[in-house]
Amino acid sequence: MSKNEIRYWKISPGGGGFLWREQQLNKCIAIGWSEIGNAKGLNEEALRNIFLGKNYTKREAIYAASQLDCFINKVSVGDKAIASASGKGIYAVGTIIGEYDFNDELEYRHSRKVQWETIFWHPVDIGLLGKLPESLYNKFHGQSSQTIRELEEKEWDKFCDRLNKVPTPFRNLGMWAGMIQSPEYENEVMILFSHMLQHFGMRIIQFATRFPDAIVERKKGKKWEKLNVEFELWSSGFQDHLPDEDKKCDIIVCWENNDWGRNERQKEGYEIIELKEHLEKIL
Repeated sequence: MSKNEIRYWKISPGGGGFLWREQQLNKCIAIGWSEIGNAKGLNEEALRNIFLGKNYTKREAIYAASQLDCFINKVSVGDKAIASASGKGIYAVGTIIGEYDFNDELEYRHSRKVQWETIFWHPVDIGLLGKLPESLYNKFHGQSSQTIRELEEKEWDKFCDRLNKVPTPFRNLGMWAGMIQSPEYENEVMILFSHMLQHFGMRIIQFATRFPDAIVERKKGKKWEKLNVEFELWSSGFQDHLPDEDKKCDIIVCWENNDWGRNERQKEGYEIIELKEHLEKIL
């Protein structure tokens, strides 16, 4: 395939990227509307009629049919693809290597095999790419990003050039602490923290299902200091505990330390350990 025949795509691995892990492990990209079954050989009109027969509104049917038609009939082997989800970031860049397949083993079954050449253990925030042309930015962020959007060659080149310049240690990391992707849930923050205890000079006394999430000890001089720890994906999640004045939290351990909004001043009263920041230094 010549460069002129290659087409360029942004494809979302589920809303908010929630199916990226499954698709990464299966070396594919896949989209929804699985309820219509195998759509091989169907054109946009046939797809639209199927959706209308499943009680989709006319507007919903037109949208779903156009998105599936793109994925089934316009995407081709040899095309380039970026796995990205609005509000989450860029997961990977690769080349389509498989024809359309309806894979019963996937959550989203309309799929194509992809050779992922660059994978980000932690998705790259599109904001790190600097100011992009509005038309290009909208293909990756907000409602206009849709499930699948085609990029022009010059848009692809600009986007990838910016992406390649983003300084991140998470590019092609593969796996760390047994995790194939950065934490997306509080319990994954706990798992990651347990693998970083030596880095923090700490040891676990116990994990709990009630407050505190964990009790740890940290070396202080010749003695060990006992500390109550709360785990959060984002530090701002701790605000849910703020009314509990009688519960003493010594450390908030989070993946990312974000803005607390109107409670920002209260944030200053807590020691916050951001695992992302420390892991970037370790790597």
